[in-house]
Amino acid sequence: MKKLLTVMAFSVGLFANAQTGNLFKPVKEVALRTPSVPIVVSDPHFSIWSPYDKLMEGSTEHWTTAKKPLVGALRVDGKVYRFLGKDQVALIPIAPMTNVERWEAAYTNSQPANGWQEFQFDDSSWKKGKAAFGSRDMPRVRTEWKGDNTDIYIRRTFEINDLDLTENIFLIYSHDDVFELYLNGEKLVATDLVWKNNVNLKLSDEAKKKLRNGKNVIAAHCHNTTGGSYVDFGLYREKKNAVTFENEAVQKSVDVLATSSYYTFTCGPVELDVVFTAPQLIDDLDLLSTPINYISYRVRPLDKKEHDVQFYIETTPVLAVNETTQPTIARTLSKNGISYVEAGTINQPICDRKGDLICADWGYVYLGSVNGAGKSISLGDYSGMKEAFVKNGTLASSKTKWITRREENTPAMAYVHNFGTVTKDGKDGFLMIGYDDIYSIEYMYEKRMGYWKHDGKVTIFDAFEKLRDNYQSIMERCRALDELIYSDAEKAGGKKYAEICSAAYRQVISAHKLFTDKEGNLMWFSKENNSNGCINTVDLTYPSAPLFLVYNPDLQKAMMTSIFEYSASGRWDKPFAAHDLGTYPIANGQVYGGDMPIEESGNMVILTAAISKIEGNADYAKKYWDILTTWTNYLVEYGQDPENQLCTDDFAGHWLIMPIFQ
Repeated sequence: MKKLLTVMAFSVGLFANAQTGNLFKPVKEVALRTPSVPIVVSDPHFSIWSPYDKLMEGSTEHWTTAKKPLVGALRVDGKVYRFLGKDQVALIPIAPMTNVERWEAAYTNSQPANGWQEFQFDDSSWKKGKAAFGSRDMPRVRTEWKGDNTDIYIRRTFEINDLDLTENIFLIYSHDDVFELYLNGEKLVATDLVWKNNVNLKLSDEAKKKLRNGKNVIAAHCHNTTGGSYVDFGLYREKKNAVTFENEAVQKSVDVLATSSYYTFTCGPVELDVVFTAPQLIDDLDLLSTPINYISYRVRPLDKKEHDVQFYIETTPVLAVNETTQPTIARTLSKNGISYVEAGTINQPICDRKGDLICADWGYVYLGSVNGAGKSISLGDYSGMKEAFVKNGTLASSKTKWITRREENTPAMAYVHNFGTVTKDGKDGFLMIGYDDIYSIEYMYEKRMGYWKHDGKVTIFDAFEKLRDNYQSIMERCRALDELIYSDAEKAGGKKYAEICSAAYRQVISAHKLFTDKEGNLMWFSKENNSNGCINTVDLTYPSAPLFLVYNPDLQKAMMTSIFEYSASGRWDKPFAAHDLGTYPIANGQVYGGDMPIEESGNMVILTAAISKIEGNADYAKKYWDILTTWTNYLVEYGQDPENQLCTDDFAGHWLIMPIFQ
């Protein structure tokens, strides 16, 4: 830790002297194309990514694939270039999904006769049920369908009285697992073993020809292999004359480093640099845990001429919901030189929702603009906001408050920086986006705030002001950490390894939440994403350990202390380490059905030894020596001849049948 602080302080000094004006150029150019680029990240809930080669190819998403829309555009001499995300298409329901209507359909769970998907098929013997169809843990299920290796066949009829084949028509569907769908007998969808929500499919001209005035039929089949099951779908037409940012910027480069994602675009006669920075400095627990990111931007003419330029960023209250049907409230406010648009759910069910593929639906998201010439924020009509920017380079008049009870009325939360005339020297700026979850974790039946709040002494507005006032120095420290992570990894394993480690940094950090227990012990809890949603799983703690052992052992201990304390309290009374502490964000005790005694005990003993070696003493181990002795005795007795038990590599077989010892 001391070495890290010394190296970073030296690096910051170099950057301050040599590169203060060059925050928009990555410290290293990166060839690696990551599967998804971190855009705005902080923790398992506040986590927005772009899973596209080009930033403007599609909507930004939460890691669950739930849409968390950010849209960015640059207006140059009256022409708009979209560089971030994709416009939300304004849709009018033809046959809506269950977020609008609890539609009814014929269904069967038995293999139907041939031709079941055809328009004229007789489904009068099938049962009738309300959508959605699936297991009770899925959203808006009205007709239960569950069980491993089971099927459901659905036929939904709907009417069209004013068919216009020149309109854009969209099919939207959600499914879990294998899914196929037909429109009047024409197959439109066929998937493998996947589960997805709200997939948006624009109908081709050929597919639209299958529609007819009067009665139409959508037929679907879904096979559930295991776990949850689900079907919902609907048909929509695009609203005519809706203003969108259709013209795309040209992406020239993307570089993903430890704390920042760097993009460069060409927007007609100008070049745009955009840097998305999560100031997750591993040596600064306040910044590491503060849920605020920077979006920095710079514009420069390519032709050495003057140009009239405006920069635009937009999001919606969808950033603060788990389901798009949840009612939200948004408002504008201003404090100490920063203007905000704030949004969150009306109900605010703090820490109530737990599980794997979920997004937080408590707390508030903030778009923050540092007051200054040409900068403004607004809360208003989604299409109207874009229309004002396209026509005038401004925002639509702002509402002070906006309540949304239907998804189609979701407003835009927007920011504009009107640069005015940009000369050859260019102009730049930054804005901030953050999320205050009020309480982050329930630990041993007590709700705990994020570390950065210091038990309520620091507000989200205090945090925004700190990041505003220290923007330059924080950005320089982030660049120093980017350089350090890359250089250390390159020395250890070469350029490709350095690029992988750089890309992994924010992914690893943002899978955790930092807080303290009521005794003041530091807690750094992971979420087991895309698995079962467990919190502080020991076999996640172990593989992530190298990062923390090298750069901040206190965070390594913060993942382990609660496991020791769980045993010390007597609530976990088995002679080996627990697997987890619950289901995120509830950490009241292990929920996993199968223990992993050999693996988890071995993980904890090895990590404790590693901490002792790094720190040059056994002080941390001494505190839990009796527990470590119990676990070690278990390993001595069963380690080389384990009983039948689970392990991380369970796909290869349980410990009993795995060839562990040769």
